[in-house]
Amino acid sequence: MERTGDHSARLRVRLPLLASPPSAKDWAWHVLPIALPPTVPSQAKLCTPALRVKDGRVCVDLPFQIPIAFAPAAGHAERERLAAKHQHQQRLLAGITPADPRYTQLAVACRRTGAEHERVCARVRHLNKALAWSAARWAVDQAAANGATVIYLEDLATLEARGRRGRANARLSGQVRGQIVEAIRHLAAKNTIAVVTVPARGTSQYCPRCGDGTSVLRHCPAPDRLVERGWAWAYCPACGLSCDRDWAAAERILARGLLGQNVTRTHRATGARTIPKVVEGNVARARRPAKPTRAARRARRTQTDLHPRPAARDRSKNRPTPKRPARTAKNPANNSVNTPTDHVNSADDWLTSSRVPERRTVPAPVPGAFGVGQRPAGHASKPGRREPYRTGHVRNSHHRTGFHHAKATPVLALAEHGSSPQQATPARIA
Repeated sequence: MERTGDHSARLRVRLPLLASPPSAKDWAWHVLPIALPPTVPSQAKLCTPALRVKDGRVCVDLPFQIPIAFAPAAGHAERERLAAKHQHQQRLLAGITPADPRYTQLAVACRRTGAEHERVCARVRHLNKALAWSAARWAVDQAAANGATVIYLEDLATLEARGRRGRANARLSGQVRGQIVEAIRHLAAKNTIAVVTVPARGTSQYCPRCGDGTSVLRHCPAPDRLVERGWAWAYCPACGLSCDRDWAAAERILARGLLGQNVTRTHRATGARTIPKVVEGNVARARRPAKPTRAARRARRTQTDLHPRPAARDRSKNRPTPKRPARTAKNPANNSVNTPTDHVNSADDWLTSSRVPERRTVPAPVPGAFGVGQRPAGHASKPGRREPYRTGHVRNSHHRTGFHHAKATPVLALAEHGSSPQQATPARIA
């Protein structure tokens, strides 16, 4: 790959000459010109592309790299730098008198530095507040979606900072965490969810599954690096627990909250609820019921009054289709045979069938009733109705089905007509 201009490049690639090249002789080098889009800057470095065919044309997926300037690792603590500069200028002003000619210029610089430091602090406070409320909204939304009635949090007042640096870190961390706790209390009250704080000491140090409060967790970087020192992963040598450190701490906070419900205290002025005593132990874990499958949800949606479906019917074709029930059954009341055409008072007297009967089981009409002959398998003729006639030949006339049967019409020979037209005329059956 080489660039030939600001918006053009050339790709030299080896492609096969056949669909299945058997040897290296069936490969050849090809030069493909590439038009670069305007989004690719001129100083970008072109990388190895990927070729694909679309609508008979070769398309090129071309990645590129853009050089960036060096980012220093220091110099990002603007608030701390301004605070140190402002304090230094204040010390200089305290060491000189107002009669000194440098006093006026130094006082103006000190006020400018103080105002700039105050603007940076206000911006940081605004970002911390936005971060705290976003985290609180997420936590309360998760609790409401899972149907929770209480949220257990760590009591930040029980944290003890060690050393000068530890006190500063705890103060900075507690500032944002305190805003998160207050935001969670405010949002949880709107959703009728209680917020209770528990002691925070040792939540991420001891195992939440052992329950005795003495099994110390081993912190490591990852689950496959248990022998190394780290902070992201927790492993218990006693029970074999292996999970994220924050997850283990959350389980321990929840256990302390559930086991310490009898010692919960409510502040009279603020209404904040807290558990001052540490109660160690395990709590029973219950799995959330599994959601119904897509087929079950679809079946539940279709179970309506307009279109009821039998619940016991098996719609899968993994088993053979059951045989149809018998068309007739004996009536135990009169020991007779009922048919679908008879009047039945009970649904248990006979079994219904959707098939049309091959032959009627009632007696045929009496011969000569209406001037017609016997019709073993058809309907009785009505007065004033003209009987149709049929032509053609019926094979296997002894296998008659349906309500009618046909008879072959005799064909007269040509000699029987004498001077009549020379054609065969079918005779009508009276």
